[in-house]
Amino acid sequence: MQAQTIELLSGKGKFSMEQALTLAEAMDGVIEKAQVVTIPILDARLAMVTARFDALEAKLDAKFERWTMRMIIAMVLSQTATGPIGMHVFESMKQVIATVGH
Repeated sequence: MQAQTIELLSGKGKFSMEQALTLAEAMDGVIEKAQVVTIPILDARLAMVTARFDALEAKLDAKFERWTMRMIIAMVLSQTATGPIGMHVFESMKQVIATVGH
């Protein structure tokens, strides 16, 4: 508690000395319990949020890469299935079915 605060309250504020002391103590208590956000604290909190978003972005990138590979594999397999090899397999299966069916 600062003497200047008490003098200001009792002088200009026209509070009694007891009221000025009580008010000054109350103000000190409020200031002590206040969670003041300083620049370093704010920077630390922003860094934490940024790190979370970076981790999420990395997970999404990895997932996208996996899906890209799956799509490429699916396209290659579908091209193989409709290409000469796939047609030969299809013809062979038709012959097997025709033989088994008779």
